[in-house]
Amino acid sequence: MKSYIYLFAFLGLLAFSCSDDQDPSCDVENAIDMPWLAELIEEKEKYLIGQDYSFLYTGIYKPGAMKNQRRVFLFGNCCPGCLMTPPAIYDCNGEVLGQLGTEGIEWEKITDSEVIWKSSNNSCNI
Repeated sequence: MKSYIYLFAFLGLLAFSCSDDQDPSCDVENAIDMPWLAELIEEKEKYLIGQDYSFLYTGIYKPGAMKNQRRVFLFGNCCPGCLMTPPAIYDCNGEVLGQLGTEGIEWEKITDSEVIWKSSNNSCNI
């Protein structure tokens, strides 16, 4: 239940946004075509739980000064009977910045979210 609170709190904090400081190769409209992200999506689709409960969203991580903001990606899971660890936060190059709620990545520092992919048999109400 606690993981759902974090998930919904995070979803409430995120929405779609762009900035002049963003990496121009990080185009959200074509994000799922990035090879590293397509590979992670393919991995989710290999398993029944991933097919039924996975989704991907993006937002802007603002660790400090505005010039340091960057687009991030993370997978969510609405599986009602699954134990969840905090999701990994990826930058546009597929590098893991840390996990949400740990390693200095605070909920409040990620804004402007948008769900950009849902699994093939998705049953989440997002």
